[in-house]
Amino acid sequence: MKKIILTFITLATMAGYGYAQQKFVLTGKLKNYQSGKLTVVVDDGNDSRKIDSFSLKNGAFTYTGELKNVGILYLRNGAKDENNAMLAVIPGTQTLTGDWNNLSMATVAGNNANDGYLQLREEKAAIGRKYKLQLDSLRTEKDHDKAGEIRLRLAPYFEENEKADYKFFKTHPQSILTAYMLRFHTASLSLDELQQYYDQLGKAMQQTGFGKELADEIFQLRHGSPGAVAADFTTADIDGKQLSLHDYKGKYVLLDFWASWCVPCRKGNPHLKELYSKYQSKGWEIIGVADDDRNNAAWKAAVAKDDLPWKHVLRGASMNYQKKDPKDISTKYGIHSLPTKILISPEGVIIGRYSSEGDELDQKLKEIYGG
Repeated sequence: MKKIILTFITLATMAGYGYAQQKFVLTGKLKNYQSGKLTVVVDDGNDSRKIDSFSLKNGAFTYTGELKNVGILYLRNGAKDENNAMLAVIPGTQTLTGDWNNLSMATVAGNNANDGYLQLREEKAAIGRKYKLQLDSLRTEKDHDKAGEIRLRLAPYFEENEKADYKFFKTHPQSILTAYMLRFHTASLSLDELQQYYDQLGKAMQQTGFGKELADEIFQLRHGSPGAVAADFTTADIDGKQLSLHDYKGKYVLLDFWASWCVPCRKGNPHLKELYSKYQSKGWEIIGVADDDRNNAAWKAAVAKDDLPWKHVLRGASMNYQKKDPKDISTKYGIHSLPTKILISPEGVIIGRYSSEGDELDQKLKEIYGG
């Protein structure tokens, strides 16, 4: 998200080096090399991703970069999107061996930072081959709604990949690769499960950029879960008028996190409209928070087409993918999957967090209003 040669430092002592920039050297030899450069991306989880490229001579190369402590490096030759190598790198020298035409199965010799990862890649490659026809269809699909339908049909593929990752996390609990990949599973893990994985990382991994980012995700998720005080926000609504959450104090409010391109969200809108028609007169309000900051036209068209009668705002996502915006409403509530619904009490405390599955929201509203 094998083995690394490390002559200067070990993972066990990594935390003692702080966050000063340190050099790493990656040498390698790729068989079946013909021509072209390798693109390299280095990510140490500290809000910095360096993109570079370098040439090879007869398939051999030496690349020198910098890290704050430990990081993830991607190598890509540009032939295919899936033909890239991902590996953990740490200060010192490490050596890569692989095939120019199959970078994804490259190995790194030396240190144990990549232990077990080759096996995980082989397992996931087998899963990919099993679903190849469906995956090819998904990659060529241009229409958002149709792509969403395909993703629903590919649910077994995603589930198998998740199971493979979780097996890796459990067998390599203190791996930097575990710290890195866990961030992509925050939507499917409960708060308690995520906290348990984080605790098992150990102090060295928790102090890496990826560990700190994971801690931040847990903090946000905890503050978007029942029992937490709902984070206030003020923003312009779909009509350009100012809307503040604190103006709804004294009412039960549902924050509906959705998007125009989210198939399950759109499919759930008719039922949500039924609930609104039933309980709005009793003092229940909904604020739709859309993840459509990059396509306002699609957002407004979806609201009109689905005839959604409640208030609507955009989440306020930053246009910079590498930096979080403190005004981002979704970030305030730890939203990692759509749809997600947050029910807030008249006192401003979160009393429910729901996905599209189940009837927990229906039951809670019956409990509050009766009938």
